[in-house]
Amino acid sequence: MQALLFGVLDIVSPYVKTSPVRRTSNLRRTGRPGTPRHRRFTPLRDEAREALHLLRDAPADDWTLGRLAAAINLSPSQLGRIFVDAYGKTPMTYLTTVRAEHLARLLRETDLPIEAAMREVGWCSRGHAARMFRHAVGVTPTRYRMMIRKRAAA
Repeated sequence: MQALLFGVLDIVSPYVKTSPVRRTSNLRRTGRPGTPRHRRFTPLRDEAREALHLLRDAPADDWTLGRLAAAINLSPSQLGRIFVDAYGKTPMTYLTTVRAEHLARLLRETDLPIEAAMREVGWCSRGHAARMFRHAVGVTPTRYRMMIRKRAAA
């Protein structure tokens, strides 16, 4: 099945064209960054760096864009703009990435039950956490732990 899919993709992919610019206004809020914008390099604003450190140091906190913006004395829209300019993704997308990295580390290095590890990184709902982890890593937390254990046993 996989060989058939790759065979079809080899034939179709030369004809697929992508746009470097988002075409619709509702795609502006997507979490995945698009192609890098052509811009001159400027120093990172201190507020963007501070927001990054807050998210990285305490990913398990109940962060919202408003709460994060209040912590660094900016409006939520201003924080979102400077964070995307500095790091290429929104603060909440970055938080999801950090939580996924922490969860992956916990699954690799500890024997905590998966639900306990999810709560420790800040995700309360197992289904939501599994979706976010799968989106960031590519596999579910259960499958990730099984892969790590197989690799360690070999």
